[in-house]
Parts: sequence; C-alpha cells; structure tokens
Amino acid sequence: MSFIPTITEFHTKALSDYGIDDAWPEAVLKATKIAKDQLTEEKDYLEQFPFVTIDGEDAKDFDDAIFCTFNDAGFHLKVAIADVSFFVKEDSPLDKEAAKRTTSVYMPKKVVPMLPERLSNELCSLQPDKRRRCLCVEINFDKEGHITNYKFHRGVIKSVARLTYSEVEAQLLNGLKDTKYKESLEASFALFNKLILNKGYRGALDFSINEPFLKLNKVGAIENIENRKRLNAHKLIEEFMLAANISAADFLSHHAEQGIYRIHEHPESLKVERLSQVLRNRGINWKGDREDIDNLAPFINKLNKREDASILNMLILQSMQRAEYSTVNKGHFGLKFDRYTHFTSPIRRYPDLLVHRLIIATLTKKDFNFDGLQLTLEDCSIKEKSAEFASKQVIQNLICTYVKEFSGKNFSGYVTGVKDFGLFVEMPELFTSGLLHVNDLPNDFYRYNARHNCLEGKRRGNKFSLGDRIDVYIGDVKELEGKISLYY
Repeated sequence: MSFIPTITEFHTKALSDYGIDDAWPEAVLKATKIAKDQLTEEKDYLEQFPFVTIDGEDAKDFDDAIFCTFNDAGFHLKVAIADVSFFVKEDSPLDKEAAKRTTSVYMPKKVVPMLPERLSNELCSLQPDKRRRCLCVEINFDKEGHITNYKFHRGVIKSVARLTYSEVEAQLLNGLKDTKYKESLEASFALFNKLILNKGYRGALDFSINEPFLKLNKVGAIENIENRKRLNAHKLIEEFMLAANISAADFLSHHAEQGIYRIHEHPESLKVERLSQVLRNRGINWKGDREDIDNLAPFINKLNKREDASILNMLILQSMQRAEYSTVNKGHFGLKFDRYTHFTSPIRRYPDLLVHRLIIATLTKKDFNFDGLQLTLEDCSIKEKSAEFASKQVIQNLICTYVKEFSGKNFSGYVTGVKDFGLFVEMPELFTSGLLHVNDLPNDFYRYNARHNCLEGKRRGNKFSLGDRIDVYIGDVKELEGKISLYY
C-alpha cells in the first residue's frame, strides 16, 4: 500500500518552501494578550446605520462593512474598514511582525494570519452586534454610478448582521427579506448594477478562468472538486471595495507627500507578440497592436463563447504583468483606473494598514515616516507572491492525491506550456496540469520553436503548439512534489 501524505505535511512543506513563519515571537504574544479597546459609552453617529458584513461562510476576519442608500442625486455608500492602526502602532512588536509577514496566507484548512487571531478575528474584526472602530469612507455617486465626492473619517460602527455571499445571492434572486438592512441592500443592488455597467464601459478586464473549489472531508482529503462559482454577491462587494480603493488612491494623490499605490503596468511587447502568435495558431485574428490592447475586454468577452474559453483566458492572463505596490503611480491596466490602491483589507494586508496610517496622518495633520517606504512596498509585493504560490502548492498537492485514483485513465486537455523537454497540459476536468515529456510524444525528432511556442517534429512533421487540444493519460503522480506525469 502506497504512502499518502497528509494535508498537515503539505502545509508544512509549503510554508518551508516559501519561507513563511507560522510561529509568533514572545513579544507579539505578550502585546496581543494585553491589547484591548477603550471605547467610551458615547455613541458615534455611524452607529445609527444598519451596516452589514458580507463574506464567505468560513470567514472570521471581517475587514469591511457596508451601508448604502438612495438620495436625490443618486446613491450614498458608506464603507467601514476595520481600524487596525488603532491597535497596531508604528514600530510596536505587533507592527514589526506584521511588516515582516506583510500578508495573511490562506491555504485549505489552514490560515497563517498577518496579525494574531485575538486581533484579526476579534478586536479588529467587524463582528455583528459589537461596537468596533473603523476608518470609514463615505462616497456619493450620481444616478449613473459615477463618484462625485467622498470623505474619510474615523468612527465606530455596530454591524447588525454577518451575511454570507450565498445568503445575499438568495435575496438578490428571490426578493429582499424584511430586515433592518432591507433598504440598504435594495440601494446596494441598484448601485451595483450601475457599477457593473460602468466597468464594461471602462474596459476593465474580467477573466473567466475555471478555479477549483475543493470539497474536503474532516481529515483534509478531497471528496470532490467543483468549479468555484462567482456570485453576483461576490461582485457587489468587489465593486464597492473598488470604489473605496480608488477614493483612497485619489485622496493620497491630492493630499499626501508620497502615495502608496497598487499598480498594474501595460503588458510587455514580447509577451504580447507571443500571445498574438498563439491566438493566430488557434485561428483567432489578434495582432496585439495598441488598438487590440485597448479593446482587450470586449475581445475576452467574445472569446468566452468558445469551448476553450477558460484556457484562452489563462493564456491571456499569463501574458499580463503582475500587479505590485509602489510609491510611484503608474495606473492599473487591468482595472482601467488612472490611480488605485489597497485600502479595504488592513487585517490581512500590510500595504492597506500603511494606507490607513497615511490617510489618518493627513486628516490629523501629523507626520508620516516615508523613509524606506518603496523598499517596504517591494517586500510586500514579493511576499504576496510567495503567499499565493504557497497556497497554490497545497491545492496542487491535494489535487494530486485525488488524481492518483485516475492513474491510467484518459483525459482531454489543452497545451498551456511548451518547453524543449515537453508539454504542460491543463486538464479542465481535473482542474490541474501535468507534464507530457518529449520522450513520450509520438516518435519523432522534436525541436523547440520559441517564437511560435511549439515543438516541431523534423522527421514526421508532428507539431504541438500552445493552446492545442490534446488527449493524455494519467501516469506517475508525486503528491508531495505536486507533479503529474502524462502519457500520449
């Protein structure tokens, strides 16, 4: 009987591979133990509004709460974000540890938080029926959903409900329940419809890529894999957080000596050229010139009618640059915003906490230490990537244990990577990819054509290109390494 690694072993290996520390220093534990709030009994004006949080079923760190209403000009949205900066003071043990981690790491059945759980899940978390400190942005929109003005201020809220995406989706489809927050949700849905239209007009990129949702049993083994559903309730919160983030970016650009931005630069010309070649090989006319780049969103929408839409979306996404943090504003290509930042998740992202401190320092006319800020943001970008890869590694490990049951069985896939040593083949049915080694391709003498992203057989004329549909068999599976060998 073959040895099957446990999910705990997958966690341990991923954290080790990416240098992620799961232990808290003694000074941090001590600071966490004595941390407390000192709210006065005097009510803040925000407490009169029926704010709600909307998150996933398993969420415990509630960063954001919303309240929305109609007005004569259009809409008024309040986005309250946990005031982490009240508890995590600059240069304190908590701050130094948060600056070291820079982000929470979310893996199946395990979270490595940026802040200790007493802060992330309790004192800072906007729990229902509890008074919680926040940094609130109040945004006014016209009737078409365009921002007319905004203001930031600190306050206290008392969320009236902890809602889940599925609960909100049900009300969106079946009608609103008679609750304290009914009118707020009604206005939220109406504003969301305007924001989604504006997103389309703006040309923001919206990739349609199959993402695995792992149904795990009690011991962390996969029972089933499904395509993760992206509900309108998810999109509603996304749009409201985008509105808060661009308001924060605009505020910093006008009032701060130096900004903190989330930037996403235009794709590099070499990657655009390669993408154009791949698409032409698939019979799709896309030159990758300035006009094509500017109209990428409607082009993606058109591709989504194809059977291989998810793979094509993945290939386009791979040709994009990674978003990162910077003090220099270069805009956000994917979202199509002139300026953008991260403001809405200070419990789990250090740049958001820095943005909060900078906004509060600006509002209170206090100094903000800009020394080494760019280096700090670069470190945040690096560690964000490590956290993402660690999470993906555990998911891949788990999928490998699941795929092992299908050894020797045939699956349809698409070539998503071409190297001189073989092909990487994505199998949509299994939500993963494997390596088809060049030695296991039909007998031929293969040469790698980097320009056309293909392997070309010189004797018999076989050719395998990026994006090609291909049938493969599951071969050897190495769970701890996350590797799947395929056969043709």
